[in-house]
Amino acid sequence: MIETSLKPTRFGKDPPTRRNLLVGLAAAAILVGLLGFLSSGEPDLEPGPISSFEAIAGTYQRQTPPGGPWYAQLFEDGTYHLSSNRDLVVDRPQQMTETMFEGTKVFLNEMNGFCDDNPDAIYVIHLIENGNLQFVPSEDACRGRSGVLEAEWAPVP
Repeated sequence: MIETSLKPTRFGKDPPTRRNLLVGLAAAAILVGLLGFLSSGEPDLEPGPISSFEAIAGTYQRQTPPGGPWYAQLFEDGTYHLSSNRDLVVDRPQQMTETMFEGTKVFLNEMNGFCDDNPDAIYVIHLIENGNLQFVPSEDACRGRSGVLEAEWAPVP
């Protein structure tokens, strides 16, 4: 006698262990891709002298009294603005300065502000371990500018 019964097959569903393995592998691949994407941005800056404004662009507040609050807006193009008013530092600053980096030396050319008689100066800007900046003068004949810049500057969120 010939047996004619059909045995059911499992179409459309994987066994639970195989399905779990595939889901786990897909999740791992997504996680590895996401970690690669997130770590491909700019590397973390190390403390020490900086050589451009690109990685540190943003608004900073002077941390050292006296003289009341001062704000610096550093732009990626190498210019910066200073103002005693946080709301005016970008659009209506009290001082506007163009800069040019040569290595870690930053050459300042003040376009308007306190130092019209001595618009040029040379500084080194250090990134401190706490994330703040410190402007260290190399050459600056303008006491008004150096009095404001020689301080620790903290990022403003």
